[in-house]
Amino acid sequence: MKKSALAIINILGIYLFSTHANSASFDCNKASTWVEKTICKSSDLSKLDEAMAKKYKNHLVNESDDKDSKDWVIHEQRTWLKFQRNTCKEKECLIREYKERIEDKAHYGVAWNFPDELSSSDLPSKSSFGNFSQTFKISIYNSETSQDDIQEVKNNLSIHSVANKPYLSIIEGTLFFTNFHTCVIGENIAKWSQNHWVINDEQDETSEIRMYPVLYKGKTQLLLRDINDQFKSGRCGARGYFDSIILERE
Repeated sequence: MKKSALAIINILGIYLFSTHANSASFDCNKASTWVEKTICKSSDLSKLDEAMAKKYKNHLVNESDDKDSKDWVIHEQRTWLKFQRNTCKEKECLIREYKERIEDKAHYGVAWNFPDELSSSDLPSKSSFGNFSQTFKISIYNSETSQDDIQEVKNNLSIHSVANKPYLSIIEGTLFFTNFHTCVIGENIAKWSQNHWVINDEQDETSEIRMYPVLYKGKTQLLLRDINDQFKSGRCGARGYFDSIILERE
């Protein structure tokens, strides 16, 4: 083959790579993680990433006059990236997380048909089990003084392994809310679904709480997500709201 023909092929190859490499919302030439590289290799994921970035930017513009609201939008985006998108190990997981983020509705995870045949990459790590907690202060109304008293409380959640069933766990815990309102999550069976634990309400298929573990600065943190904001209604009442709570492994 002549040198001129080779040169044309090389130039064409560089052009095609550059076009594909910039199809996502970020510069794919600088992609370093598995998640970023997978997005850049997939046209579907690249389009989803662009759509997500557009929605995020629009939220920032809409909240530009309110600093607290804008800061919350930024916090929510960073939380989603850290706990949900970046913990995926499969393309299908990424697609689900992106679609849920963009569409604001649940795309329920996988249901293992043959769980005993799962590979190690499909299963939760050892750090996904254990005791998780969060200590913080809440205000409690004192009827005698007609004032709010400040008291320190501790949210706690325990994730216990099930013998010979590494894709299952038993989860129980207690969460505290305003005016010392408590919500008890008592011995629920949770299933592992790609990058999170999930507890379903048998009486309501739309009620689902997810727990996303991620290793951060040497410790595992656990993000709670109340899908469709339905789980708390059945378990905790109107005063309970535990979506976005982050616990740390003890």
